[in-house]
Amino acid sequence: MKSLVFCALFLEVFALACSQNIPVTPPQVRCGETPSQMFRCLGNPKTVKTEVASKCSRQSECDKMKCIFENSGWSVKGVVNRQIIRDHFDQFAKDHPEWLPAVTHVKAACLTSDIPTQGVYLNCPAYDVVHCIFTGFLRKAQPSQWGTSPECAAARQFAAACPVCPEDCYAPAIPTGSCNACLSLPNTP
Repeated sequence: MKSLVFCALFLEVFALACSQNIPVTPPQVRCGETPSQMFRCLGNPKTVKTEVASKCSRQSECDKMKCIFENSGWSVKGVVNRQIIRDHFDQFAKDHPEWLPAVTHVKAACLTSDIPTQGVYLNCPAYDVVHCIFTGFLRKAQPSQWGTSPECAAARQFAAACPVCPEDCYAPAIPTGSCNACLSLPNTP
């Protein structure tokens, strides 16, 4: 009986709010680890050749990124050649014009000079550049590039509202607030 009274009261309040055009606040976005479906929701842009990436299955993400950079000709003996990467992304934007805003941002934010450490790997510029590029692609993707499923709507909200922290930043040994700014934000709506 109590549940029927509660339901009736809820419906009456809801109907009253709707009839008076009271704005409804959307739920807050949950920040934290980057949703796994993020790139799938953006159509999986291939910025690195699959055959190059498949050669590079090393133990750490830093080693994997170094391997990709070396096999792509983007670095020699650990020194990143930003001009070659800029040229690569210029060609990527020509081949995929829908990504031009993201590429423009990436070239300005990630490929002009040294960038700060982006995760737990110190002195790993290949990793830093890749994470910066990943973040730039998420932030600058055009609305039409996002998938329309409910999971993609959540991923899009995350990309617009949350810091993008590397997965390794969530390891228990990493202090909150160091490279994992997401953990220091409110995580519940």
